[in-house]
Amino acid sequence: MIDSEVLRLRDLRATALRVRAIARTLGRRFPGNDAVLNRGACAAWRVARAVSGRLRAHPFQRFQRDASLTVLVANSLAAKAASLRAMNRHAALKIFDAELKLLARELADARALTWVPDLSDSFGRSQEEIRSLSSALGFETQVSVPQPSRVRSATTPAADWPYLAL
Repeated sequence: MIDSEVLRLRDLRATALRVRAIARTLGRRFPGNDAVLNRGACAAWRVARAVSGRLRAHPFQRFQRDASLTVLVANSLAAKAASLRAMNRHAALKIFDAELKLLARELADARALTWVPDLSDSFGRSQEEIRSLSSALGFETQVSVPQPSRVRSATTPAADWPYLAL
């Protein structure tokens, strides 16, 4: 494993830990039936564990470090800021969806650039779980805006279909 891959995996772990912290903070702020936030926190934790396991297996001691105290403090501050920005559950889910999509992009990049098959498989499973979770969040955060009914005008078919007016 080269230095750039180690840095990429550390960034992925930091993002996964941030997503987990945000999910847990939003879940505490807006209690209720938030299975989506719990699933997101668990998915992010699985990604962080897979990355940490890979980094701990590195032969060099300096690459085997866990997430630093700075990363943990920054994640808790980001989670607190997300909690303060969210005025209601709907806004909280939108914030969490944006963070989850960021994790999905970083996970896709790391998966595309890794050479280790078992790590790529683990990332693939996590990627599928995050995609399904993101689609569930998209379904929950959709605002049901009534569409205006289409009024059929009394025009000729040539006006509706310009290629018929030849």
